[in-house]
This record gives sequence, structure tokens and C-alpha cells, in this order.
Amino acid sequence: MIKQFLTAAAVCAVLTGGAAHAATYDFSYTFSDGQQVTGSFNGVSTDGGQAVTDISNIQVVLNGIAFAPVLVSGQTLGNATLQANTWNTNSEAFDDTTPVTVYANGALNNFVFSDVDAAVNNSPDYEFGYINDAAAAGVVAANFLQTDSYSAGATQLALDATPNASSWALTPVPVPAPALLLASGLAFFGVIGRRRQTA
Repeated sequence: MIKQFLTAAAVCAVLTGGAAHAATYDFSYTFSDGQQVTGSFNGVSTDGGQAVTDISNIQVVLNGIAFAPVLVSGQTLGNATLQANTWNTNSEAFDDTTPVTVYANGALNNFVFSDVDAAVNNSPDYEFGYINDAAAAGVVAANFLQTDSYSAGATQLALDATPNASSWALTPVPVPAPALLLASGLAFFGVIGRRRQTA
């Protein structure tokens, strides 16, 4: 039993240990006209989610409609995989060589999530950009493939010319507590032990 306990504890330490590990983060931004972007991504943080890097698996929803490919006249439009680009405040352009960092403090954000590499393509099918730059500040969400009640039959578009950091939220998705992981590990080894005894 002690050996099983130590093995379960080791598994728990592997699953929860380390100062930086990949996690899932939820985000949202509410525009001044009431439109809302929500979504999630995977990333790595060493400071409890205040700054998140290594962004992947990006999902974005504008007013309840996901950024996703659609079929129009037999042709698929839009890319299923969203990517992130950094807004470079020195060059005043999107950059695909500088890793994106997304901050819990919205006043620090300079990124775009879109279905294209924004450094070389300025014609996305959908994008969510959050830029704090004196020369080009703003928050924009656009889905050129969809419409909704805000857009009255036109392209989905939400825009704040001045970013409102208080309308931004970035939160890590909770993971099971170490004690819960340890308990589940012990239960797993207990079931295996009982099966061996009855066999």
C-alpha cells in the first residue's frame, strides 16, 4: 500500500509541479456598445496567469458566433486554426517573429488572433485585435463570414477606438486540486489491488 501511495504522490507531483506549465485560459472583452468577445487558449505562465506566452489552441467567439470556417456556395471560407501575432509598437506593424504575450492587465496587450498570419496578410476572415499603442490603439473584433443582430445583415464588427482595460478579463481555467488528484490516484490503485486479490 505504501508503494502505491508513493506512486500516486509521484504522479500527482508530475501533474501539478513546476513553476511554469501549460494551462487553459478563458478571456473576454465587452465593447462599449455591449458586444462581447469570449474565448480560450492554451499557454504558459510563470506568474499565476498575469502574463501568458506560448499561445496555442485559440478559440474566439463574437456575440455567440465562433470564428470558424463556413460553407458558401460549396466553398469553405475561413481557417479552422487561429494564430496569434504581436503588434510591434516600434515598427507599427504586426510581427510573426516576436512571441505573443497576453496579459491579465488589458492595458499591456498588443496582439491579434486571426485566421491568417497578420504580419503578411491583411485580409483575414475573422480577427480579434487588442492594441495599446499611441499611434494605433484600439480593440476590434470582426467576423467577415457572419452576421448578427448588432450588424443588421452586414459583417459582424465590434470596435472600441480606446481600449478599456476594465472590460477585459483573463482567467486560468481551474485544474483539479493536488489533493483531488492524489485521492483519484489512490482510488485507481485501490481498484487495481482489489482486482488482483479477487483474481
